[in-house]
Amino acid sequence: MAATKTQAVNRLKEALLQLSDSATGDDIGKETRLDVVADLYLEELELEAELGNLAVGTVSLYRRVLKNWVRPALGRLQCHEVRVSRCDRVVRNARMKRSYDTAKLVKAALAGVCDYAVRHGAMDVNPVRSLRRLSRGGKKEILALTTNQRIDLLAKLRVYGPTRQADSRGRSLGRRGRIWLDLPDIMEAMLSTGVRIGELLAMFGSDVAPAASTVTIGHHVVRVTGSGLLREPLRKGGVDGLLLIVPEWSMAMWERRRAAACDGPLFASFAGGLLDPSNVINRIEEAMKAIGYGWVTSHVFRKTVGLVLDEADRPSSAIADQLGNTVAVVERHYRKPRASNQANVAALEGMLDPAGL
Repeated sequence: MAATKTQAVNRLKEALLQLSDSATGDDIGKETRLDVVADLYLEELELEAELGNLAVGTVSLYRRVLKNWVRPALGRLQCHEVRVSRCDRVVRNARMKRSYDTAKLVKAALAGVCDYAVRHGAMDVNPVRSLRRLSRGGKKEILALTTNQRIDLLAKLRVYGPTRQADSRGRSLGRRGRIWLDLPDIMEAMLSTGVRIGELLAMFGSDVAPAASTVTIGHHVVRVTGSGLLREPLRKGGVDGLLLIVPEWSMAMWERRRAAACDGPLFASFAGGLLDPSNVINRIEEAMKAIGYGWVTSHVFRKTVGLVLDEADRPSSAIADQLGNTVAVVERHYRKPRASNQANVAALEGMLDPAGL
């Protein structure tokens, strides 16, 4: 029972709105709560994924973003109450508490929900379309490993792995400790290709061709709610795969992993299945802190590949081909600022030289 008449009236209104939401199903209106619209929107995304028009990982990502950022702030509002100012607060909150990339995802997911509401008559306009453009801010420093750091780090990882084969009580981890032993090979694999961690962990033995010194990057691993880890076709974002020639120094590692994997994952869990990218990222972070490289993440390996190619004067198009990115992304994230007049400086040297008169 409610303590006051006002509380009783409010509870009755709440119950009637919930009843209305559940009764109308797909027939939504301006009084429908955004939570209901979000559920319907996710169902639409799931159907698109089943038809092959959308990556399953994208659905899982949007579901998580809506759960963590949009639903707590806007979920209980009726569609007509979801205004520009409220949407702006949600996106700005994600930007301040997390990052530009998180805010961009929140904005995209919220825009999708509101688009669904517009298409089904629950909103007249999409309020997210009126939000100001997100700013990434100043260009971040490109963190990459130097040659000496690469050699030192790899050596330290090889020493560190064997020290992590027992738990805090001294009991052997058995197969559960293999991830620590695999970290040097993971580092070599990423430095020899530049692939993302989720793409590397999706590689099977059949993806390595020792005779041609090539590897195929054609899948990525994602965790999907209710389904667990899945090996999805294509690379992250549904982008076509890559066939990469790998450097000679890495071939021994690739051949050894291929022989051990047979038809399974090159880097397998202790049970022989797929490794969770998030768990591996956490293990890498833990190992890096322990051996004095706390600033290094799995993505630093990818950045290092881009920087090495940049320092070798490879064009942006060639770096993009290696990393499977666009030229614009390479220019923004993988190339350090460089002098633009290298070819002209010889002519400028004699500008004030009397001998040149």
